[in-house]
Amino acid sequence: MTADDRRSALDELIRQFELPTDKLKTVAEYLRQEMDRGLKTDKSNVPMLPSWITRHPTGQEVGEYIGLELSGSSVRIYLVTLHGKGRITTRQQKYPIHEHLKKGSINLLIDYLAVSVDSFLAFVGKSDRHEEPLALGFVISFPLHQTALNKASIMQWTKDFEVTNADNKNMVDLLQTGLRRRHIPVVVEAICNGAVGCLLAHSYRSLDTLLACTVSTGTNAAYWEKMARVEKCLEPGKPKPSEVGDDSPEMIINTEWGSFGDLNPSYLPRTMYDNRVNRESVNPGVHMFEKMVSGLYLGEIARNIIVEFSDRRVLFDGQYSEDLNTTYAFEAAYMSAIESDDTPELDDTKHIMESIMNVPSTTLEDRRMIKQICELVGQRAARLIAAAISAVIQKRDILEVGLTISVEGTIYEHYPNFPNRVNEALRAFYGHNVDRINIGITRDGNGIGAALAAMLARAEKLDKK
Repeated sequence: MTADDRRSALDELIRQFELPTDKLKTVAEYLRQEMDRGLKTDKSNVPMLPSWITRHPTGQEVGEYIGLELSGSSVRIYLVTLHGKGRITTRQQKYPIHEHLKKGSINLLIDYLAVSVDSFLAFVGKSDRHEEPLALGFVISFPLHQTALNKASIMQWTKDFEVTNADNKNMVDLLQTGLRRRHIPVVVEAICNGAVGCLLAHSYRSLDTLLACTVSTGTNAAYWEKMARVEKCLEPGKPKPSEVGDDSPEMIINTEWGSFGDLNPSYLPRTMYDNRVNRESVNPGVHMFEKMVSGLYLGEIARNIIVEFSDRRVLFDGQYSEDLNTTYAFEAAYMSAIESDDTPELDDTKHIMESIMNVPSTTLEDRRMIKQICELVGQRAARLIAAAISAVIQKRDILEVGLTISVEGTIYEHYPNFPNRVNEALRAFYGHNVDRINIGITRDGNGIGAALAAMLARAEKLDKK
């Protein structure tokens, strides 16, 4: 394999992975159209699930609330104290989710959640049965079919969960029954999705927050939408809410944008490597956008490129290893380390490829090419996230007045240059107007947001009395 052959292989790869701004604008426009469709009907690439949260926090609310977070790997419980003026303090504990709970009956999982809440109340000194019951918000990192702030069932168990007997059951009722059985002084006031929680948490601190998105092992976003545009939630025969004015009603929408492109794969600039990753995944044809941008799949896209280049003798003179041939063995964390490697001989890259992936030997040329492969895959992911953010900004037509976006997740926070690449792409979209977009990171947003949902639900009840 000559140097020219290697160069031409890399040039072809660059052509496949580069996303010029006009292409990004097309992706953003397709997503905006799908979001519009999702607000009208349930038959859309992008589900646009209503949260039934229709009240913005003011940042002045005070009090103590519990947030219970069920994620793919653990249970976290928060005691959230709202101090007003946008200030929040928390105390929290983490509880592991054992394998038998992921594969067992919903009753086992609910019982474990109730026991965990009981243990947490003892930890924070709130076990007194005679005090006013604390309000709890329940946040779940799975898609929810929600019909009210306190009524939601799990649409689909994702990640590695296969919980039984939960179909069409209201998770709020199940949890409340579990707590009542153990005489735990807590009222489950609200349930929401993780992205919705993050948006609420940031909205308490920054009142102009429009959008919260997660770029982690998966990706999702929630944003504030005018109620008048959420047509599938409007009651027939009743007057449509106003769309104009600062006081026109809004609702948080959980976009579930990871599934963008599921029904129309041509909407996404996919390569043959994306097609292979999708085909060999546990859920072919599902979450097509997520498979191009999130931590679970970035390493697998890069691994497929590296394997193909090895087969063509572009890399390693055709050598390979069992690890390199193993699906999902090349992790996004390795890509992060490789992109950060600025040693003259790319020693960190050498260590990853030879000591972890067990490739017999690598040349400096090999390592330079691997670094470039990781950069191409990482940069494309960041630019696609920027296109998705842009779709929401355009949908709400809100750039003139300025806005805040909350972003969180391991890829956004820890992958080298990811925030800079997102900002560069947004600058290409909006020029100097990008300075009207303030991007902040929300930590522990899910649990804090759940507690805020409970606060809003309780305030709504009091208003009706």
